[in-house]
Order: sequence, then structure tokens, then C-alpha cells
Amino acid sequence: MVSVIIPAYNEEKKIQSTVESVFTVDCVGEVIVVDDGSSDSTVYLARKAGAIVVKNKRNMGKGHALRAGLSRARGDIIVFLDADVGEKAVEITKLIQPVMTGKTDMTIARFPPARKKGGFGFVKALARWGVYIYTGESLKSVLSGQRAFRRDVMDHIGIISPGFGVEVGLTIDALKKGFSVMEIDVDMTHRETGRDLAGFFHRIRQFISILGVLLQKASG
Repeated sequence: MVSVIIPAYNEEKKIQSTVESVFTVDCVGEVIVVDDGSSDSTVYLARKAGAIVVKNKRNMGKGHALRAGLSRARGDIIVFLDADVGEKAVEITKLIQPVMTGKTDMTIARFPPARKKGGFGFVKALARWGVYIYTGESLKSVLSGQRAFRRDVMDHIGIISPGFGVEVGLTIDALKKGFSVMEIDVDMTHRETGRDLAGFFHRIRQFISILGVLLQKASG
């Protein structure tokens, strides 16, 4: 069975279409939405779409949300999925199949080029550099939140990194444990961060969080 874990924070605009799209994938047995302290209708709409909802009383960050979802998941294949991909969530089929057939241990979604200008590439560069320094692997989509992997991969990794550094930490840990990681092209879109004040603040938080994970790996 495949368990899909979706961390969500104030995602009422997309959460219902995302969950409904996931349920059109035959091998998916359960969808777990971890509401990370939303103040909108995310919980109601996720349940309406058929998801199991785990609700945090306050916003605790993406890493904590994913941990909460993992503690409830029953599948032998796990998918991490962002809440804002909407009807394009059906593309997770492309991520699941290589894992299900034993072609690789973990897949990472590689999105099409961004439709609008975002940052200046510092966050992506730090993430890619960090993975390369620790593992020797050159990956382009390290920051992608859309992933599929066997449950035993997570059993070997243990606790995942908190905050925005979760994807980088997960990639490094999987590769260092000897698991194979494959990037897969998908036709997904999600909310893009622009070149405004909110966008730059978001990227600064990402950079700091990722740097923290990389420094933790160095000291560990």
C-alpha cells in the first residue's frame, strides 16, 4: 500500500483538489494531511476530500508535520507531497512506479522551469552544494518536496530534519546510508515565490534552515 503524506498550512485554496487528485491513483491506500496550525478551512476541506487529518495546535514547521504524518502512515511505500499542487497531484504515479518496481529506493520530482522570476539561486545552490559535499552526488531538484520511497528507507534514516531543511537532510541521509535516489521529470506546478518582500523573507528562512542542517551534519 502507498501512503501519501501532505503537510498543510492555510492551504484551503488547493488542499481539496490535491487530495482528490491523489485518490485517483489506484495504488494509494491512504492520504494523511497534517494540518500545521491553519486558521482557515484546510482541515474541513481535507476531511471532505477523504483524507485522514492530523492537526497540530500550532505551526511547528514542515519537518515536524512530516514526522507526525509518518507516525500515522501504514504503507510500505511513502509519498511526501506539497499541499498546493492541486489536480497535478496525479503525477505522483511517475514517482511511485520506479520505487514499486525496485528500480530505485527514492524518487524526487523534477518540476518544469519556473514560470516567473524568483530568487537569485542562492538557496538552490546551497542545497545542491551541500548534497554534493556530503555524498558526491550532483542532483538538481534537492529542494523538491514531492518524493516517494520505501518505508524501510525511513526506518534506516530515523528522525528527519526540521523546518525548511527537511528535503536536503533527507537526501543526504538516504545517500549516505547507501540508498539510490533518482530524479523524475513531472508535469507539476505549484505556488511560486516571487521577487517581493515576502518572497525574499521566505528564501532567507530557507537558506538559514538549510545551512543549519548542513552544519548539523558536519558536527554529527
